[in-house]
Amino acid sequence: MKAVVKRWCRAAALLACLLGWGLEAHAQQKMTREEYIATYAPLAIQQQKKYGIPASIKMAQGIIESQYGNSELSRRSNNHFGIKCKKDWVGDTVRYDDDALQECFRRYSTVEDSYRDHSEFLKNSPRYERLFRLNPKDYKGWAYGLKECGYATAPHYATTLIKCIEDYELYLLDDGEMPSYLADVVVPAAPEVAEEPLESSAVAPIDIDHYTVAVHTADGRGIFMRDGVRYLVAREGDTYKTIARSLGISASRLKRYNRKHIEGKEVSAGDTVYLDRPAREKGDRARSAK
Repeated sequence: MKAVVKRWCRAAALLACLLGWGLEAHAQQKMTREEYIATYAPLAIQQQKKYGIPASIKMAQGIIESQYGNSELSRRSNNHFGIKCKKDWVGDTVRYDDDALQECFRRYSTVEDSYRDHSEFLKNSPRYERLFRLNPKDYKGWAYGLKECGYATAPHYATTLIKCIEDYELYLLDDGEMPSYLADVVVPAAPEVAEEPLESSAVAPIDIDHYTVAVHTADGRGIFMRDGVRYLVAREGDTYKTIARSLGISASRLKRYNRKHIEGKEVSAGDTVYLDRPAREKGDRARSAK
């Protein structure tokens, strides 16, 4: 009996050690704020140059929404800005408990996709149009503007953003500079997204208020938006029929929408293929109906 107890004790001690190592390893995988900033600040600066959104604002939003890359949602989906699916999202999704149980959130292949989609979401939503009239270095104006435009429901969202920006000198990013305290920070390897079954949505008309761009559909296609019209870029070997089949829409409708924009009977790699009636034709039809 004593021998059995001793063996059990040794096994329990070994298990405790293994659990301790596992917890320590898990803790080491978490990013610090400094590591998060060092990793993604260059991306935020790049996005500012392209879209005009202050890098400091984007960085602070990423820190707060993703808990500097450590939240369950960001680890499962690379979603660093807490953007929900909305009714017309056609990309991959993940379910997560937020304001309600098992809400639908956008899922991205990479963090870079999340940063880009966040920029497109703001840039192309009429709700945030007035923010782009501000100086891109006016992070306080942007912080209060985001709150007023309804980006977040938290009552102190604007002041929380501003405090984060000032505590970590993120305003330097707006000038393309990195805070000096990052000089010795080692950028960790990006965490892998957990594998799990994905949910797919059928393509539906996109509401500009819930703008969708460069999303990944079930077959990996990117869907873009211009002037309220959806489109994609044709790949090698594409035809109207294969595109229509992959998106669940009519091939004849595709041909009709693209007859004035693509010469010949079929598409070529790199061609723009409209998924809705082109904006000019919409305007012509509206004028003829008057």
